[in-house]
Amino acid sequence: MSSNLVAHFLYSALPDLILWDAHRVYYYYRNFTISGTMKTQEREENLSSLSDGSKIHNVIVDRFGSILIKMENNVMFFSKTDITDIIKLHIWANSTIKSALYFNRSAKVYLLYFSEIYLMQRQEYPLFLEIESSVYRSDDRCPYLAFQHNIFSDFYFIDKGETLTIWTQIVYKENMGLSIIIEHYGPNILTWTQDLSYEIASGLCTKTMYTTFSQTTNYELVKDYFKDKNTGLMLVQFRPSQFSKTCPMAKQVGDWKIRYDVGKYGCPRRLEFNEPFHPIIELYDENGFVKIVEANFIVWEIHGRNDYTFNYTMKQSGCINEAQTFKSMIEENKDLPLDDVWGPQNYKTCFSYAVGKPGDLNQPYEILNHSNKNHLLWPMDHSGMYVFRVRILDPNFSFCNLTSIFAIETFGVIPSPSVYLVVAFLFVLMLTFISILVLSYFWYTKIYRQFIFEPLHKPPTKLKKN
Repeated sequence: MSSNLVAHFLYSALPDLILWDAHRVYYYYRNFTISGTMKTQEREENLSSLSDGSKIHNVIVDRFGSILIKMENNVMFFSKTDITDIIKLHIWANSTIKSALYFNRSAKVYLLYFSEIYLMQRQEYPLFLEIESSVYRSDDRCPYLAFQHNIFSDFYFIDKGETLTIWTQIVYKENMGLSIIIEHYGPNILTWTQDLSYEIASGLCTKTMYTTFSQTTNYELVKDYFKDKNTGLMLVQFRPSQFSKTCPMAKQVGDWKIRYDVGKYGCPRRLEFNEPFHPIIELYDENGFVKIVEANFIVWEIHGRNDYTFNYTMKQSGCINEAQTFKSMIEENKDLPLDDVWGPQNYKTCFSYAVGKPGDLNQPYEILNHSNKNHLLWPMDHSGMYVFRVRILDPNFSFCNLTSIFAIETFGVIPSPSVYLVVAFLFVLMLTFISILVLSYFWYTKIYRQFIFEPLHKPPTKLKKN
């Protein structure tokens, strides 16, 4: 019987590939050295038999290795890169509803529902909670507590004489014996050194590793400078030595170092992390202030930060069709630098039936002006320095390319206390309280014992008669 196969390469250094037909998912891991068919814990590989005969509708994969399998009747299964078995998730949607799945850039899962009445609706799917609920009674547990790194880009370019240092850390229970593994694929054009440190406290082991990549080739000694094969693409992946389906995705940790010219742009405006911000744009010429700009404008963070958002959605702003966003404009203008992908030359309104196309109107609306109520919102779990460039977007406002730069510094975030610090504090507090009770007991016992042998009111003694 013939069957159509769909292939998808996973995000990994060593080539990892999955294929699927209408009933099964096949895997080829570690450069095709490990292969087979994904099975449940009951050793069932035909997913249709576990889904009332339904066929595989789609398989989606995120950049962190999560594999989500959706059947036509909305039954879903989950697995991860380099994992050979799958788990069946709890029923989330009615089997008759037309739906689709997708991951956003933050690896959050969303379900899109289609109907003739409401057209399209979006709902966030709590994938990690559903996984925890599905494996609650099983022995599938993540062997580590945390795995984090400072890798913020998919690509790094290293020139001659340059180095690249990657920080990784894994935290696990003592005596588990985990480690951090480096996998690489492609030409051996780089060498690296490692600096590994250990820390054991309160039954937990923390391993921290600094890996520095560089090139040691001496180009003065090569025979043919232009034909020397020391350039190319080398794929590198950092991963724990053990993992499971229930492990959370690796957390990116790092500090952004922002260079901001205070003398040129002025002091940044300081805002509390929970304070929305609506920029007011003023126009100046050589004679001074001209007017307040009421036209549409856009802002973007020049260092690539994207941990901010807007309080208004396209729907709340009154859009009829899907509005332009920096993400969509970057995809349309891949050959242009970020400063040129969006401006008055290619602006399209979202308030006309004749312009644009229907889409997801629940996305943030990224266009601001003097009169709308759209504001910038900041992350609630960390402070930061944001350097924004602003551009007038209205094509009818001016022949000039009007831009400027301003900066926002957020503050006031209260860091989450360490669990171990809280437990230690409570233990010390309880120990102090119990010690005071014990000391009080002995103190009052001593006082009352003295009253027993020495009464508080002694009877008067009789005077002897002479």
